[in-house]
Amino acid sequence: MSRRIPGAAALCAVALALTACGGQAPTPSPPRTTAVTASAPRHHSAATHSRLRRDGWIGGHHARGVRVPILMYHVMQAPPPGAPNRELFVSPERFAAQVAALRRAGFTGVTMDEVLAGWRRGAPLPRRPIVVSFDDGYWSQYSNAAPVLRSVGWPGVLNVELNDLRGKGSLKPATIRKLLANGWEIDSHTISHPDLTQVDDARLRHELVDSRRRLRRMFGVRADVFCYPAGRFDARVVAAVRAAGYAVATTELPGVATAQSDPFTLPRVRVSGSDTAGSVLARVRALVR
Repeated sequence: MSRRIPGAAALCAVALALTACGGQAPTPSPPRTTAVTASAPRHHSAATHSRLRRDGWIGGHHARGVRVPILMYHVMQAPPPGAPNRELFVSPERFAAQVAALRRAGFTGVTMDEVLAGWRRGAPLPRRPIVVSFDDGYWSQYSNAAPVLRSVGWPGVLNVELNDLRGKGSLKPATIRKLLANGWEIDSHTISHPDLTQVDDARLRHELVDSRRRLRRMFGVRADVFCYPAGRFDARVVAAVRAAGYAVATTELPGVATAQSDPFTLPRVRVSGSDTAGSVLARVRALVR
């Protein structure tokens, strides 16, 4: 994969875009809705169960009880001089060290779809699953983060803002198809990244329903997972996400996701530019104990 870094103009555009993404405190969670429910688990042969145990994967009610940290990243490169929200930039070297530390500690990268299959159907999950998610759709997520994940056999989860695919320093549809071919998951982060709590009902439906429809048409994916722009949501937005047909939604609220969590306000673990491999590992370990 190319390791091209965007030029100075593109980096400035990325920095300006970040002022509208993730730089504000998330909205408090609305009243809890129904938790993720589990349907009948898959039935595996004795040989399959033996292989899953040997490989460190678990199924059935064990999978439904797994706690899953969902890491949240943005731009995967050093920030340009004067960039706002510098903590949203994570260098490739720090990211590689963080992934290596998590892998040594026994964590295994999975997609949100795999998590849902484990929680709902008892499909196999690693004993220590972790989701590595990336918001918006920056080129550096492909050029700098994807090679690291590919080297350890982990997928990434891309929460894509569709309008951003036209910008400088952003992923393009052909690049996203390459990520999909490498096992990544593509989920909705709306069309234009507005504060959904401030738009009218028609705009809200457009951002939720049409973004999912376009992802399905462009990439042939289910797009069952939604990610709130800048972590902003309220009870009206949550109801609209549910009505749009999404299975779950992720926030910027801190914490670990479980099958008992409100499926439309799943927490994530923010990784900042100053985080080290040790600090990320310590936070994740504390969440899964």
